[in-house]
Amino acid sequence: MGAMKITPTNDLLKKDILNIALEIFVRDGYFSTTGAMIASEVGISEEKLFSLFKTKEYLLHTIVAEAVHMIFDGIDPNQDGKLLEVELLFFINDYFDSIEKNLEFFKLFYSLRFQPGVVEEYRQELHKIATSKFKMIVDYFRKEGAENPKMETRFLASMLDGIAMNFVLEPDGYPIDEMQQKVLNMYMKKAEYED
Repeated sequence: MGAMKITPTNDLLKKDILNIALEIFVRDGYFSTTGAMIASEVGISEEKLFSLFKTKEYLLHTIVAEAVHMIFDGIDPNQDGKLLEVELLFFINDYFDSIEKNLEFFKLFYSLRFQPGVVEEYRQELHKIATSKFKMIVDYFRKEGAENPKMETRFLASMLDGIAMNFVLEPDGYPIDEMQQKVLNMYMKKAEYED
């Protein structure tokens, strides 16, 4: 009796496609990559590829959504639409943990982001996905009396993104744990934690 061939489920196949597509987008350039190239490396037909992902642009948007998911899932863990300080601190910790656990993904993702014209391809999609997350942070800073809650949110996001980018570019020797603690200390209300 011959060995039984195991076929991956569509979910596993989609994950493989996303990983391989991201590698090819970085290696060959997003705009130069074709569906045929991706399908060939995955080992499926182009027809099968586009039955799972409608277009190359949809593949890109799915990769971006995955990155946003990894980064922002720690916001509002109880999903009540309101952010408390403990949830903000949880989000910061989760952000750092996600970058460290998914280092290879983020190396590729940042490389993709730096390709000319790529950000324009997904800017609207990213805005759509991230708006509600940022609104919660803005509302939190407003409630906490920040002078400019939108700017405070942008500062936090830029700081986290910058730290992540530096860590991803040069992980060996980068003081990621110290950076994480410094960011946490910035947003902890000291009086609440003193003995």
